[in-house]
Amino acid sequence: MNRDAAPMTRPAGGGVSPTGHWIAAAGMPPLDGPAGTAERLLLLLHYGIAWQDGWVTGHRATYWDKILPDRVIAATYRAPNLRRWWQDIASELESRPRNAAERLELEQLLRARPPAVLEVLREEAEALILRTRIVADAVRDTRPPHPEPAP
Repeated sequence: MNRDAAPMTRPAGGGVSPTGHWIAAAGMPPLDGPAGTAERLLLLLHYGIAWQDGWVTGHRATYWDKILPDRVIAATYRAPNLRRWWQDIASELESRPRNAAERLELEQLLRARPPAVLEVLREEAEALILRTRIVADAVRDTRPPHPEPAP
């Protein structure tokens, strides 16, 4: 068994994980191994941000190119393991899983081999964040439009 491989991220009841749905919406093949784990952690981080009332909302212009990469990379230097990395970055960005499926997937991902995943997050942050942004754009495009408020 490859210890660097991403842990199983299927929900306990079967089916596709939340990040699996999101990646599929973009039509991209999922990454595997440590890069796959890192990609899925970044997706859960992004989707867990308090977009309605968190501080990140006021910084959308610099979120993808400055805030997210800088904080992801900095957290890899402070964290001795993935649980600590998640605790640090999720706290900074006010992010948390939104439902049971996301919590389950996050718990599974946090069991991956930390050095390999932290190295990928540090060395390939920009490329992984680009994939995360592509996925987020694709998922947003699949959602029905919000109705206009009545005058």
